[in-house]
Amino acid sequence: TFTSHGGALKSLVLEGEKFRRDLDKKDVQIDLVRVGEGQPFPYAVVASPELGGGTDLTTDPGARAPMRVVSRAPDAVVFEGRVGTVAVKKTFRLTGRPFEIAADIEVSGASGTGGVAVLFPAYTPPDAAKGGMFSGPPLDVEHPVCRAGDSTERFDLGGKDAGEKVAGVVDWIGVDAGYFVAAALPKEPVGTCVFARGATKGTGLAALFVPVEGATRSISLTVYSGPKDLDTLRGYGRAFDTAINYGAMARPFAFFARILLYVMRWLERVASNWGVAIILLTVLVKALLYPLTAKSMQSMNEMRKLQPEIEKLKAKHGSDREKLNQATMQLYQQHKVNPLGGCLPMLLQLPIWFALYATLQTSVELYREPFLWMKDLTRHDPYFILPIAMGLSSFAMQKISPQPADNTQAKMMLYFMPGFFTILMLFVPGGLTLYIFVNNVLSI
Repeated sequence: TFTSHGGALKSLVLEGEKFRRDLDKKDVQIDLVRVGEGQPFPYAVVASPELGGGTDLTTDPGARAPMRVVSRAPDAVVFEGRVGTVAVKKTFRLTGRPFEIAADIEVSGASGTGGVAVLFPAYTPPDAAKGGMFSGPPLDVEHPVCRAGDSTERFDLGGKDAGEKVAGVVDWIGVDAGYFVAAALPKEPVGTCVFARGATKGTGLAALFVPVEGATRSISLTVYSGPKDLDTLRGYGRAFDTAINYGAMARPFAFFARILLYVMRWLERVASNWGVAIILLTVLVKALLYPLTAKSMQSMNEMRKLQPEIEKLKAKHGSDREKLNQATMQLYQQHKVNPLGGCLPMLLQLPIWFALYATLQTSVELYREPFLWMKDLTRHDPYFILPIAMGLSSFAMQKISPQPADNTQAKMMLYFMPGFFTILMLFVPGGLTLYIFVNNVLSI
């Protein structure tokens, strides 16, 4: 839906059951245009002060100046109007490709130096849930985003910076909305990216500033507004796949996350369910790590055989922990037992856990994909069944494992660690909890 107030985009609703969300306890379609009160709409154009525009991009009245509809068709619309001292003509048309629109902006009548800015506003409600370290990205939190030079920058609407200019020519610019992105790619890299904070809390924008050289200037944009599908974004080039934001915690595992996604895609085609695909992935990883697991089990069994000797050492050294630990280590050396041998498979699992966490946090393929009682594998188990089952399975694993020589340490490993891990996993994406639970069961 377009509006004559600025000749801009007023609403862009994604169709289909996949592209729905919970909003005010209602299940609604996702609209990728969300602006606060008084904000301009996406693809509004304002002029620089040299061409009669204002000094503040976020409050310039030219952004909502009326434009007339010159022509319209089922797949196109053309607006004309004035911004400052220049005439502006905008043509929007559907290209036939999924989630894609072509936008052509023509500026004429400029006198002297100056330029125009194409605006990409974003809005995060002040009361929006920001999400935790281990939860998926909330759809209410938006970030103006820009790819310029060799970096992709995001602007935090909840921060304190008034705004900033991004160095380099702009490859693409728009708004990051969790599993979705609404962005424009100029025909050729052009202009400068500017971030600015709005007058009201939670508002702000990214602006593509293009100098008008001579009397006229044309700007051709390819607009993609849709899910962050990795293959689709890569197809546009210009590092458009960096629109997928792995975050500081998961970014080191982004490479493995993409490999994991391709494996799960193949498994999902076989199983026709993403939850089953995660279970099959767990079995596959377990099979690949079996040689190390077998050695780990051998080490644990050897330690189990030494338990009577360790109990004797406890009775001999009493409360002298230093002598007890020295004697225990000598016992392990005599029998060539590595007390850390049982930890190796778990340590190798950690990168997979983080990579799967990154996949669930960023891959729209798993968004709103159900499994049993869970409606969405990228969100936490609403009934906390999986985290509790995972905690019980962790307790069972500790129970059948050789206990440390120190009774206090043994109790901590047996009771505290499974309990702490259960609490930690309560609000983690259900897909990750499912993986760890199945892994525990296979380990047992």
